[in-house]
Amino acid sequence: MKRIYTLAEANQILPLVRVIAREFADRRATRRTLRKEREILEDAHTPEGLLLELAELDARIADQDEALARCRREFEEMGMKVLQTQPLTVHIRGASRLGEVVFCWEEGEDKVCFGHEGGHEEEARRPLRLKSA
Repeated sequence: MKRIYTLAEANQILPLVRVIAREFADRRATRRTLRKEREILEDAHTPEGLLLELAELDARIADQDEALARCRREFEEMGMKVLQTQPLTVHIRGASRLGEVVFCWEEGEDKVCFGHEGGHEEEARRPLRLKSA
């Protein structure tokens, strides 16, 4: 879905973005913990149940990967793009009276207040000079 938001609309949908972002962050943390547990088990070289435990951890890690992919798809279905995952940064296609803009939200921010000029999404984000309604 190609959706273009005004700044007011981007801020209005932010509660839903935060819910998805919170799930993303929780899944990311769980995956990191499981990955560390797996590394500890691999390094321990204890044969009793090791292969079974490693297989279970691999399955749980795969579950987290699938959930993270679902979160990404939810953003994409709203016309947004995950730019990076640590910290989670979401690009929201937008428009202002000056033309195309990409609003840039990072997890933990209260509102959308950074962005990029259209076509310059890979550059450092800058404070918006627009006012939200």
